[in-house]
Amino acid sequence: MKKGLNRGQALVEMALVLPIFILIIIGIFDFGRVLHCWGTLNYQCVRAARASTRRINPLLTGSMMIPSAFPTLPEAASVFNYYRSPMMAAGNYLDQNTATYKDADGNDVTVQVLFSQTGIGTSTTDVTIRAAYTLDLITPLIGQLVGGENKPGAITIHAYAIESKE
Repeated sequence: MKKGLNRGQALVEMALVLPIFILIIIGIFDFGRVLHCWGTLNYQCVRAARASTRRINPLLTGSMMIPSAFPTLPEAASVFNYYRSPMMAAGNYLDQNTATYKDADGNDVTVQVLFSQTGIGTSTTDVTIRAAYTLDLITPLIGQLVGGENKPGAITIHAYAIESKE
């Protein structure tokens, strides 16, 4: 076989393999982002639920399940927001509203609530925190394949936590 016939073979092989290789590498990066966002979202739910179930003063309230014995929704929202990753924009959370409470000086403080809940401010024995986050994928092809609930090229991550009141 002559040496001149193999001159462009490596270039053609690289042109065929390189796009697939880059797609795999960026897909791994997207998978890492999804895993990070899900772990953070789950941790936020657990911490907010845990903060909502601890009694304010166990000596005064005893075993009563009255709403004033437990933290309020704005306090749970501040815990949820405290553990938010800088990578996760607040605008991509699906359940958004605001709550207002009075601080120690009596001033009104508005907190952004990025989750839905049941059990906070009620006499139920459990608190449930649910959150959903929409993550835009970097890889357009993978984003089109998996799709999203709200927009194409994005996936929606869900997490929840249930804690019993103490």
